Amino acid sequence: MGYTNEEGSCLLLRTQLIREVKEEILKRKWTQVRAARELGVSQPRIAEIFALSIDKFSVELLIKYLYRLDKEVVFKIKKGT
Repeated sequence: MGYTNEEGSCLLLRTQLIREVKEEILKRKWTQVRAARELGVSQPRIAEIFALSIDKFSVELLIKYLYRLDKEVVFKIKKGT
């Protein structure tokens, strides 16, 4: 696709975060309406999460959602090659 390492890393991070949000909602067996209510967002935003529309979410926002789901986000930073 022609992404730089930086762009690819950012896309990967957002993908991992949005998948975690989606998986936690599924694990709790919430409807999209319930998930929206619990996260303080609209149901269409939850639909975007389920569609893995990573371009519509910032890393910061996804981290906020995970904290609202009682999940802690921990980063590991290592030296590049």
